[in-house]
Amino acid sequence: MNTYRYVAVGDSFSEGVGDPGPDGTFVGWADRFAALLAVRQADVAYANLAVRGMTTRQVLDTQLAPAIALRPDLVSAVAGMNDLIRPKLDFRTVVAHLDALVGGLAATGAKVITATLPTPAQGTPLPGPLRRQLVKRLGLWNAFTRKVAAAHGALCLDLAVMMPPGVGGWSDDRLHPGPDGHRAAAEACVELLDGHPPRRLAVTEIVAVDPGEPTLADQWRWARQFLVPYVKRRFRGQHRVTGLMAKLPGYGTPDRVHP
Repeated sequence: MNTYRYVAVGDSFSEGVGDPGPDGTFVGWADRFAALLAVRQADVAYANLAVRGMTTRQVLDTQLAPAIALRPDLVSAVAGMNDLIRPKLDFRTVVAHLDALVGGLAATGAKVITATLPTPAQGTPLPGPLRRQLVKRLGLWNAFTRKVAAAHGALCLDLAVMMPPGVGGWSDDRLHPGPDGHRAAAEACVELLDGHPPRRLAVTEIVAVDPGEPTLADQWRWARQFLVPYVKRRFRGQHRVTGLMAKLPGYGTPDRVHP
């Protein structure tokens, strides 16, 4: 029986940020999806090239060629949030990068899965104007993502529909899904391969229900733990991706993950 090869490319979402395993390393939806594939097929090889903090261009420049070299049968490519949260954004350019990424992968003959991006959890302590700007950008980005997927015959996991902001399953930073959110995305990806469209999650399907609007103490804690380090890195010209490596740059077996 031939080995079925799956490769994940992208940023923190595909790396698994928000979903720590028992040893502290990130698991994430892509690991969980690979494990589900291994249940369905006897021989699955899995590689994960995703690196947190990468923009769509960085994913294109550093992950497309290595992914193609691995000759995958299936590849997931999810990116964009690190572009959307930047003060300045050239939508035309970023969409062109996504189009080149998805198109380059699809040209190999592999089945490609991309995804829209969900709005961060309700109650994320962002100032009102910034949150409204992010929500607007997400709406535009997701519309472009669906068009790019359709243009290249790729599947599109509609996380924007599946994980609305009022539903739980988010990590402490309220920007990344927690274990429940990653698990739901993996299961939805299997359903997508089977031809079933994503369904809107109900709060009863996940353990962690979002608490709603944060208190002042929540805002200070969140700002100190997540916002201040980010602002300092940007002020100093430091890029979060510096020195970071893909967690699984070559093929391995996905049986270590237990969804």
